[in-house]
Amino acid sequence: MATIHVIGAGMSGLACAVRCATQGHSVALYEAAPRGGGRCRSFMDEGLGCVIDNGSHMLLGANRNTIDYLDTIGSRASVTEIRPAAFPFRDTRSGVQWTLKPGSPFLPLWLFDAKRRVPGSTPRDYLKAFRLMRADKSATVAGCIGANDPMMETFWQPLCEAALNTDAREASARLLWKALSLSFFKGEPACRPMIFNHGLGTALVDPAIRLLESKGAIVRFQARLRGLRWQDDAVLALRFPEGLLRVAMDDAVVLAVPPDICAELWPDIKPPQETRPIVNIHFRLDTPVTLPGGMPFLGLIGTDAQWLFTRGNILSVTISAATGHVDRPNWELANHIWDEITRILDRNMGRLPPWRVIKERRATIAQTPKNVALRPGPTTMLNNLFIAGDWTDTGLPATIEGSIRSGYIAAGHAIAAVTKTRRD
Repeated sequence: MATIHVIGAGMSGLACAVRCATQGHSVALYEAAPRGGGRCRSFMDEGLGCVIDNGSHMLLGANRNTIDYLDTIGSRASVTEIRPAAFPFRDTRSGVQWTLKPGSPFLPLWLFDAKRRVPGSTPRDYLKAFRLMRADKSATVAGCIGANDPMMETFWQPLCEAALNTDAREASARLLWKALSLSFFKGEPACRPMIFNHGLGTALVDPAIRLLESKGAIVRFQARLRGLRWQDDAVLALRFPEGLLRVAMDDAVVLAVPPDICAELWPDIKPPQETRPIVNIHFRLDTPVTLPGGMPFLGLIGTDAQWLFTRGNILSVTISAATGHVDRPNWELANHIWDEITRILDRNMGRLPPWRVIKERRATIAQTPKNVALRPGPTTMLNNLFIAGDWTDTGLPATIEGSIRSGYIAAGHAIAAVTKTRRD
């Protein structure tokens, strides 16, 4: 029976392996790290004394590929959907707080309710989104909307940083339009936030590994691929530190690895190399804290901290597009952000609690027009070699949803390849 070899157990690799295995194909999954998940991982932090995620993530109702993946691996109950959709924000300078509450796209009466919009905005301000739809490939979000637009700081910039991990002044207008067209322009159900109840590993990684093993898949951790051997139009072998692994003529190989690693393994590809970092800071409190607005997350305006998330007694801060912070000393960041938090919560939180700073220096590709244009498709010049990753051309931003979609796309090509070979 032909085997589909998947290199990398991040979200794209896991999605690819799960799709192939559940459709009855033999799968072998190889991961260089001691655990799966890639940039969406959970781990025990000895300093905090609990399991934390490397970063805080939120799904939306629009993330149909991710929801399908959760259903497939049996972990849909591990996320909580917030109904109706609501996104609380607070401007830390003025103290003004509001909740963005999208509604129906067909009769958008919610835009005429000032309590559901950004304070001071009008319905016409939101129609500027259609400028993104008409933008050319080189256009940026700020270039389309206007760098001095009154809603740049309170709406467009937070949206760009959250969806694209890129500043609005350089973010791809077309890519942000794609995100908006699948969420706000699909109505309230597509905008519903979905929160991970017990972390990323419990929801996205561990159930997938168990499912793969139950299907007879080979799962190998600490198995770093060092190179490929190919001839004519097919990969012939995988080179691991312990030796070569032969790839049969009817097998397929999927490289679900970061762009720089992919370029090392397959020199024919010229992937986007410019990246943007994300910084996350986790604080362990003595007791759980309630955020203003009463929800498990809060968007912030006017501070370096951009989003607050709570789960139990862990309070987490996310800073996207964090180029200006990633090189700051961890202790300095922790103290600075803790000072911001105590002012945001309007209470004396006491001295700095146990903390952990996690810096993902290459969290995503820079989602600029130039970099987005470099995203490759899933196929290569070899008949049995395919590529997956949120950095590939999925048509979506580089997010969990983009990763899983890329894994599904690559799985479709790999399955077609082994099926064709079998017929031939």
